[in-house]
Amino acid sequence: MYDFSKSNSESLISRLLQLNNKIWRRISFDNAPILISENIFVICFETIDNKCAELLHESLIDNDKYIGAFEIDNEDELLWWLYGECLATSFRIINRDLYLLELHKELEDTQNQDELRQFFKKMLFNRVEVEYTDMRYSLMDENQNYEKAKRLAQWRKSTESLFSTVIDEILGKLNDTAPDLGDKLWSMSKTFDNEETEEDYAQAMSSCRRVFEYVTDCIFPATNEIIDGHSLKKDKYKNRLFEFASRELKSNTNIDLIVSNTNFLFEEWTKLYELANKGVHSETLRQECRRCIIRTIILLDDIVSLRSEPFVFHTKTDKFLNGLGAE
Repeated sequence: MYDFSKSNSESLISRLLQLNNKIWRRISFDNAPILISENIFVICFETIDNKCAELLHESLIDNDKYIGAFEIDNEDELLWWLYGECLATSFRIINRDLYLLELHKELEDTQNQDELRQFFKKMLFNRVEVEYTDMRYSLMDENQNYEKAKRLAQWRKSTESLFSTVIDEILGKLNDTAPDLGDKLWSMSKTFDNEETEEDYAQAMSSCRRVFEYVTDCIFPATNEIIDGHSLKKDKYKNRLFEFASRELKSNTNIDLIVSNTNFLFEEWTKLYELANKGVHSETLRQECRRCIIRTIILLDDIVSLRSEPFVFHTKTDKFLNGLGAE
């Protein structure tokens, strides 16, 4: 149990609201005194993206009892104890299916389950089922402890930093030869964030493909050459990327990696097209779209790794030079 004697009331509230941490946080400071004067009802999500959290926050902000929302930092022992140990694990939501979590079949409360099922079936869930956790997430679970939670929190932060570094390196190196890459990546992410229909998911997938084709055009423009029986014309993007890789590297291992990742990406596009045409659930399409975006970024990182020297500059100056000529 956490030793509350370590903190005075001011530092305790500061830690409870994560005021000093560099995390996502939306707090209604006018309602913050409720923390001391009243009992607080808390919902902790195991996973939730910032967009969904923002929507929830905006829908609750005008409620005079709403305090706010913020990320939980499990590196802080107080937060882990309060939100990881003291809150009951009650539900799991996967797509539009809701699962009522029970520790063990012998301990289930069937009357309560029936009431909850009836309550949630009135909402937008397709199914409401019971899932037995076999004491997972309880005090009897040996894997449920602060040290493990802290390491996972530290890994999450280091992984976020790792991906940020990958993105920075892609933009820093490929922007020279592909100056419109930033705009195309922005369009890809924007389309994904705003997806609602099958058509939107197809558009996001097309954005991934346009990024790949644009970068390939920039690093290895189309030619009429045929090398080892492989055409390097405009529509032969894979052939041109593989030829670029073979010219940049002598290591067959690295070339095989590029070939493998590129093939995976093409398979992902094909799979997404098929899923969209079959009219599958939009959440399935969203998951596949996310993988497509991640694989596109990984492939861009592979391309960056191919070249030890700077990429060739492709600077747009026509508008500027034409303006000078007009004077």
